[in-house]
Amino acid sequence: MGTYFEKENLDLLKAQFDTAEYDPEQAEPAIYIGKNQLLDMMKVLRENPTYSFDRMANLTAVDYKEYFEMVYSLYSRRFDKWVTVKVKLEHDNPEVESMTQIWEGTNFEERETYDLMGITFLHHPDLRRILMPDNYEAHPLRKDFVPLEPRIEGGVLTWHKQKSMS
Repeated sequence: MGTYFEKENLDLLKAQFDTAEYDPEQAEPAIYIGKNQLLDMMKVLRENPTYSFDRMANLTAVDYKEYFEMVYSLYSRRFDKWVTVKVKLEHDNPEVESMTQIWEGTNFEERETYDLMGITFLHHPDLRRILMPDNYEAHPLRKDFVPLEPRIEGGVLTWHKQKSMS
């Protein structure tokens, strides 16, 4: 997969978006953006012919205990370039705009991230669990995850906090 996005282009984005930052010392620096400017910057990355990032190659989330970080990998088939965009989210209320507004193909990955990490994607067309049961209240990839104990109550599978071993 091609070469990394040029720092000159990162500088152009940084000039256009006041919350955009990157570490110029890194060979392939991710561009960090505030969550309130994320959607606008992603639209520019997709629609501006200078960039033409027509493919969301991957999206994921990382739990740093104090905050979450959304990580987006974008690819431009036109220029054979890629770039990483990151945004920090509050740990207590992790929410961010859905990228399905720009790349419809992110639907599944956002649902998976919602299900396993508990990040809410605003304006997602179908945000619901995809791997875990609908009534499962935990998110298994969070660092503070404690498995829930399954029980059948009245013929219905329910989930409860595990009883202490002590």
